[in-house]
Amino acid sequence: MDGVVEFPAERNRADPGGFRVDSIETFDGLLALKSEWQRLERLDPENTVFLSWDWLAQAFRQTVGRWRVLAVYHNARLVCVLPLKYRVHWSTTTEAFQSEIEAGGRLLWSEYTGFLCDPAVETDAIPMLSSYLRGLPWSRLNLRYVGSEDRSALFMGGFSQAEYSKRWEEYRINKGAVDNLSCPQIALPSDFDTYLNQGPSKNTRQKIRRFTRKYIESGELTFAAATDETVKEDLGVLLRFWMLKWSKTKGAEGARLVASNYLRMLSTAHRLGLLYLPVLRRGQQPIAALGHILDPKMKRVHFIAAGRDETEQGAYIGLLMHSQSIRWAIDQGYAVYDFCHGDEPYKFSFGSNAIKLKSILIRRRELPRGGRSLDPLNHREALARVLEFVEAGKNKRAALGCRQLLSLTRPTVPPK
Repeated sequence: MDGVVEFPAERNRADPGGFRVDSIETFDGLLALKSEWQRLERLDPENTVFLSWDWLAQAFRQTVGRWRVLAVYHNARLVCVLPLKYRVHWSTTTEAFQSEIEAGGRLLWSEYTGFLCDPAVETDAIPMLSSYLRGLPWSRLNLRYVGSEDRSALFMGGFSQAEYSKRWEEYRINKGAVDNLSCPQIALPSDFDTYLNQGPSKNTRQKIRRFTRKYIESGELTFAAATDETVKEDLGVLLRFWMLKWSKTKGAEGARLVASNYLRMLSTAHRLGLLYLPVLRRGQQPIAALGHILDPKMKRVHFIAAGRDETEQGAYIGLLMHSQSIRWAIDQGYAVYDFCHGDEPYKFSFGSNAIKLKSILIRRRELPRGGRSLDPLNHREALARVLEFVEAGKNKRAALGCRQLLSLTRPTVPPK
């Protein structure tokens, strides 16, 4: 029927087996999920801090209109959640706005994304998510850094090859030299000496012991974690060093953008009591710093960013910083030291073994008629883009965008 939005207006969908999917799009709705979400965290062995309610609430609090959480219930119990991030794309081919979907945690640069799910029902619950998404308006869905291959396959299986192109994509950086879906991790023993004897190569082990004696035990250098009183200054040290190095290759503006994302991410971790930020100093002068995010529930330490004084000579700094951080993690009872994204060779010198994340890419082969691939969730962002078109003198685009936005407000049932 002309003028009728083609996608269902309801915010939940049920199946005969007692499963239903709710779409959560407000922060009040997210608050209502808190206790059930946290119960689900305790059930899921594939949980990470980046899928926790506490973490994602920080990502979503100030970004309403840019995210949606799909929540699967079995009868009255929450059994699965999929956090999603939305962005607006102007298609020059269709001359219309399109909604594109990413993993929700990427609003806060989360290292791991995907599904939080009760493993007892994942084979039923995850296909429900695919079914729900098939009924929503979007053109492209890219979930990067998903931890589970099995869950990814269940999700992708819900999209037919006839209607969707779908694949696991590679994601390499640094001109293809680094696989950014590879995450080197160290399984930590109960004491540091055991780690040294079983983890690193003989050459690395000897260097760690020699550098520790020469620089730390001698008192020439100090290695200490940021406190509430020093965290602002120490974050500045880390990011200043990081920018000095990477501005050369990323450009000043690109490096500032990445550094601001790191600042948001690590500041959020500090607010949640999940930041470990050690600084290496000679006297009062900082030489290097490492930023980590802690996952006490799953007993993991995630390395996020490093910065060092590039004028300081010597190959000992990186080795000393990571080895002392690993010692700290072992002393605190953590089970995994995670180097996160990227298979750079130095990470394996510490005795790491890599896990491989998944990146899901799904595209609609044919978009809905009339340019209706824009989700109403994105109307404010699309309206802002229309204003940009007007200010840039792109009047045709502005007019087309306005017509598309007007179509989103038409009633589902035409007036009599």
